Formats: sequence, C-alpha cells, structure tokens
Amino acid sequence: MTEIMLFSKPGCRDCDYVKAHIPAGVKVAFLDTSTAIGMAEAAYYEVRTVPALVVDERMIIGTVNIMNKLKEISPSE
Repeated sequence: MTEIMLFSKPGCRDCDYVKAHIPAGVKVAFLDTSTAIGMAEAAYYEVRTVPALVVDERMIIGTVNIMNKLKEISPSE
C-alpha cells in the first residue's frame, strides 16, 4: 500500500489549495509542521518547504508537481 503524507502549515495558501483538491479515494496523512510531531516528521524527511508531499519515501514539492502526482495515483484515473 502506498504511504502518502502531506506536510503543510496554517496560513499557507498553497497548502490549503492542495488539501482542498485531493482527488477522491486518495488517502493522505496530514502533518502540520507547526506542531512538534509535524516538525519531527518534517526533519526526518528533510522537508524544507511546504506544501511537500511524500509518497513512499519520495518527496514532491511545488503545488503543480504535487497536484500532478495526486492525480497520477488517484484510483479514479
């Protein structure tokens, strides 16, 4: 099973956009980098900017790249 994590933070317009447009059927774990747990996970994956998507240990950054990846792995596509 594919593990998908989205790193974001409050007040991030790009993060909010990605969250609002996740395709149906794609299960994403949300990690808030403004929390201790979110920061710890971000440090582990070496996340330096948000939004950042990690899919099976591979990081994707940039809103367009993230949206393209989510559409690619969407079960309805």
